[in-house]
Amino acid sequence: MSPIEWYYARDNKQMGPVSSVELKRLAAAGSIAPDDLVWREGMTEWAAARNVRGLFDEEGSAGQGGAAPASATPSQAAVPTVEPATKPVEPAPAATAMPVRHAPSRHLFDVMLEKFRPVFGPKFIETTAAVFRRCGSYGLFAAVALTAVFAVIAATKASPAEHLIHGAIWIIVLLALQYVAGKFCDVVERLNRETTGSLTSSTLPDCLAMLFKVAGASVLLMSVASAVATSDYSVILPGVAAFIVGVFLSIIAMNPGALNISIAPETLPGGEIIGVVLFLMKSLLRLVPVAFGVGVLCGTIALVYATASLAVVGGESLNDSLTIAGAACRALFFSAALPLAAYLLFLQVNLILNLWRSILSLPGKLDKLAESKQEEGKTQA
Repeated sequence: MSPIEWYYARDNKQMGPVSSVELKRLAAAGSIAPDDLVWREGMTEWAAARNVRGLFDEEGSAGQGGAAPASATPSQAAVPTVEPATKPVEPAPAATAMPVRHAPSRHLFDVMLEKFRPVFGPKFIETTAAVFRRCGSYGLFAAVALTAVFAVIAATKASPAEHLIHGAIWIIVLLALQYVAGKFCDVVERLNRETTGSLTSSTLPDCLAMLFKVAGASVLLMSVASAVATSDYSVILPGVAAFIVGVFLSIIAMNPGALNISIAPETLPGGEIIGVVLFLMKSLLRLVPVAFGVGVLCGTIALVYATASLAVVGGESLNDSLTIAGAACRALFFSAALPLAAYLLFLQVNLILNLWRSILSLPGKLDKLAESKQEEGKTQA
């Protein structure tokens, strides 16, 4: 098998080819920075050096000693900004090297993704998820206080015992959900951090990133148009929630490395299926804190509106306020239950994936068993 030859970009010019050992030596010496682009035969496009598995350590500095493994591949594809690849230097007079394939031409959406990635990277994802998780936790405490106020006001207008009992029940439920949501947000974060997968290219994440952006913006515009047409501006709230979720999913898709999903061109079709399912499942896990926070905020805002309407307008608005408060409580319940539901769904999906892995590995195990039996037969003979 011929050794892998790497090309790298420096000052917007292509350099190379170099071996895996030389590439790692250049990274260790600082001649290749984590943001420089690299490419080898089998990759569909240039990639940032920091995403080549084994080239840099977790802190971003070059690893010491040893050659980069032959299977080292980028975990996140990048759009090339270097000159087109040309025919590489022949390693010896008697050997003829294959010409390097040109990286794909840049689409307008590729340019957009390239501009967004440095700004909305893994750190932005972690910070945003942490902020919305706090919003969800504190929002549930605010909802508890609002529920108590709403129950007292409703009790002064009609059926005191009934509204007070219902209010007390919902307060207990919301407090329990706040505890459960916090615990399972931690579990979901750990599961997302400890599971890994791979895709053959960044095509699926990049396409989903654009689709999620378009979907979020479309839902927001439709909700605004509906609010203007019907003069019911409450429909803007779910539109804003859908926009936030869509944009955050888009940012997640732009950064598969933040999900521990690597880009490995040599991935087999069976492994690609596992990688796609893991990518989609881990994207949902990463979305959980944001969806939790957005849902709780929407429910709390609706509960504020219901309480204010009941207090200001009077008893004639009791039924309308109860309807709004019921919808708000349902939104709070399902939002707070999202971390637990995501955890249970991930366990089921992971069980299926493990079964699929076992099926894929069965031929190899049978081959090894047959070889071991042949060796035993030769030994006994």
